[in-house]
Amino acid sequence: MLKKRLSQHLIKDRNILDKMVDLAQVGKDDVVVEIGAGHGDLTRALVEKAGYVYAIELDASLGIYLDPLVDQHRNLQIIFGDALDVPLSQFSHGKGIKVVANIPYKITAPILFKLIGERSMIAGAYLTMQREIGERIVSKPFHRSYGALSVICQLAADVKVLLHLKPGLFVPPPKVESAYIAMVFRGDADDVDEGMTDFIKACFEHKRKHLRQALIRRYGDDRTASLYESMGFVPSIRAEEIVPESFRKMYNFLRL
Repeated sequence: MLKKRLSQHLIKDRNILDKMVDLAQVGKDDVVVEIGAGHGDLTRALVEKAGYVYAIELDASLGIYLDPLVDQHRNLQIIFGDALDVPLSQFSHGKGIKVVANIPYKITAPILFKLIGERSMIAGAYLTMQREIGERIVSKPFHRSYGALSVICQLAADVKVLLHLKPGLFVPPPKVESAYIAMVFRGDADDVDEGMTDFIKACFEHKRKHLRQALIRRYGDDRTASLYESMGFVPSIRAEEIVPESFRKMYNFLRL
């Protein structure tokens, strides 16, 4: 039985699951990590295409569904534990892994930041999440949904919405629509670290207000004025009007 507190919403439609695997371009050369294996429906679709699959599941009671799959597929290992505590480096073996997952909605943000933090061993992540969060990830400046998550994800990866999924495709159906998102991590994003992430979050703390006041509180009048002159910003600019790459330039300017 699924546990509501774990935010478990499973996809049972094999056609959709196969499409998710195909969109992730999973092949025999790929090592795939699945987060939130559930009853093993996506796991089955993955092991038929991937070279090897590591499926992580927090709920050990679901072993009755998952353990038989290990007997049927030699290229599968089930790990029972909290995916947030599992270092992905143990699965890479020197090559980039793919993360393919219908992630529990309650831990979407922590999972995203974990993947960004460990992206050096991840070729790409393909994730089902709430549509609202997915649209926030791919949102552009001047859109209401554009924020810190948009900037951080877009600096670290090329992001794209691959599918929109109706609630009726899930068991039990969630109250919201979902989206299947691709994040292909960029090779030029080594500087997207905790310091830059914290800076971006601070810029968007009051995103409807002028950015200047938030920066003055952190860096003072003179440093902020120098930044605005260097970037060519008007005094009234807001964080929601600034493209992701400019946040990188701002951060690098201010930390010198």
